[in-house]
Amino acid sequence: MNDTLRTLFADILQHPMPVFTASTAFADLPGWDSVAHLALLLAVERHFKIAFTSAQMVQMKTIGEMTAILEAHHG
Repeated sequence: MNDTLRTLFADILQHPMPVFTASTAFADLPGWDSVAHLALLLAVERHFKIAFTSAQMVQMKTIGEMTAILEAHHG
C-alpha cells in the first residue's frame, strides 16, 4: 500500500517521494501544503474507492493514520 501512496503523493505533489514509514508526517513531505493535503486526500479516495469523513480529513497527519483508515475500509 505504501508504494501506491508514494506514487499518488508524487503525482499530486509533483516531487519524488522519500520512503514512507508509519510515523512520516505529511507536513514533512516535499511540496506539502493545505491545498496539496486536500488534493491528495481526494486522489486517495478515488484510487481506493472510499470516502474519508470530514473529521478524518482534518485529523489525519501521518502515513500511519492514513494507512489505518484505508485498512479499516478494506478490511
